[in-house]
Amino acid sequence: MAASQAHDIDEPGLLSLLTRDAIIVIAALTLWAASDAWFQVTGLWAAELLSAADGIVVGYIVAAIAHEWGHYLGARASGAHTTRTLPKNLTNLFRFSFDFDNNSSAQFHSMSFGGWIGHWAMLLLIFIILPMDTLGRAALVSALFGFAIFATVVETGVLRKTFRGAKPAKALAELSKQNLLQAGIAGSLSGVLAFTALA
Repeated sequence: MAASQAHDIDEPGLLSLLTRDAIIVIAALTLWAASDAWFQVTGLWAAELLSAADGIVVGYIVAAIAHEWGHYLGARASGAHTTRTLPKNLTNLFRFSFDFDNNSSAQFHSMSFGGWIGHWAMLLLIFIILPMDTLGRAALVSALFGFAIFATVVETGVLRKTFRGAKPAKALAELSKQNLLQAGIAGSLSGVLAFTALA
C-alpha cells in the first residue's frame, strides 16, 4: 500500500493485476516445489540446501503479495478510495494507493487489518497443506512466519498512534529506518526460531 498522490493516472484492470500476481506466486511456488521434489527423489544434500534457500525467498514473495492484496481487500471492504497501481518491477510490493485525504481513520484501520489477515491466512493455509518433513518445507513456512511478524510489528506501531488519534498519513510518515530495522530483526529471529522448531 502506498500513499495516494494522483487521481488522473490510468488504473490497471483488477483482473490483469490479479493475474499478474497469481502468475508470480505460481511461478515462485513451482520453482520451490521443483527443488523440494529434487531432494525427495535424490536425497542429495545440495538439493536440500537449494530447497531451503528457495523456501526462504518464495515464502517472502508469497507472504508479501498476500499481505498487499489483504490490504486492498480491507480497504475496499470499508469503501475506501483507492487507486490500483502497476508495480514497476518485481521487487515493488505496492499494488494500490490509499487516499489519505479522503479516507477516514476507520477505513485506514480496515485496510491495515486486511493486510494482517492476508499474510496470516496464507501462512495458515500452507502450514496446513504441507507436512513439515523436509528442510525446504520448514524454510518456506518459517519465511512466511518471519514476514508475518515483520509486517505485524511495523504496522502495530503505526496503528497504536492512529488509535490514539494521530492522522494515518502522519503516523506512517513517522516510520523511521530504526523502526524498520527493529521489525526486520524481530521477523528474522522469529523465522529462525520457527525453522529450528519445524526442521
